[in-house]
Amino acid sequence: MQDFKLTVPTKLSEITLGQYQRFSKIMTDDIDPDFLHKKMIEIFCDIPLGHVDKFKYSSIKEVTGKLNKLFDNKPKLVNKFEMAGIKFGFHPKLSDLTFGEFLDVDSYANDWSTMDKALGVLYRPIKDEFRGSYLIEDYDADKETFMSLMPLNVAMGAVFFLLNLKEELTNLILSYSQEKLKQEYFQIAKHSRKSGDSIRRSIALVQAM
Repeated sequence: MQDFKLTVPTKLSEITLGQYQRFSKIMTDDIDPDFLHKKMIEIFCDIPLGHVDKFKYSSIKEVTGKLNKLFDNKPKLVNKFEMAGIKFGFHPKLSDLTFGEFLDVDSYANDWSTMDKALGVLYRPIKDEFRGSYLIEDYDADKETFMSLMPLNVAMGAVFFLLNLKEELTNLILSYSQEKLKQEYFQIAKHSRKSGDSIRRSIALVQAM
C-alpha cells in the first residue's frame, strides 16, 4: 500500500509550460502506451517514476484519462497574468513587432521545446498600466524569461490565438489573391477583345494560378 499522495491537476493552470515541454519530448509514434502513462503521472503529478508502479492499474488509467481530457481544452488568449510577483502582458499590438522579434517568434514557435522562448517575445513584464491599457518592457533576446514556469492555460491560449490568426491571415490573403486575379483577368480581356488567342491565354493563366 502506497505511503504517498497522488495529486492530480484539475485544470491547465495547475500545469506549467515546462512540464508540458518535458512531456512533448517523449511523444513519439513508437512509444509504449503503458510507459507513456507512467511518464504522464511522473511529470504532471510530480511522482517519481519508480513509485508509479505501486499504484493500481485502474487508478493509472483513470488519472491519465483525466489528464488527456485537460489537454483537449482550447483556452482563450490571456492578455495578462502574474508569475513570481511580476505582471506579464501579451504584446498589445502585434503589428508593432520588430523584424528581430518576428523572426524569433516565427523560429521558436515551431516546436514545443522552444515555445518558452517564443512566448518570452510575446509576453513581457508590464512597466505601466492606465485604464485597461498597458506598456510592456522592450524585448531583450539575451535575457532569460523563465516562461517555462508559466501556467499551461496561458501558454496554450497564446498558441491557439497565433494559429487562428495565421489561418485568418492565410484565408484573407487567398481571398485577396483570387479577387486580384479576377480583376487582372477582366482587365486583360477588356484590352484583348480583338484577339481570341489572348483571351484564351488569359483564361488559362487564371486557371493555372
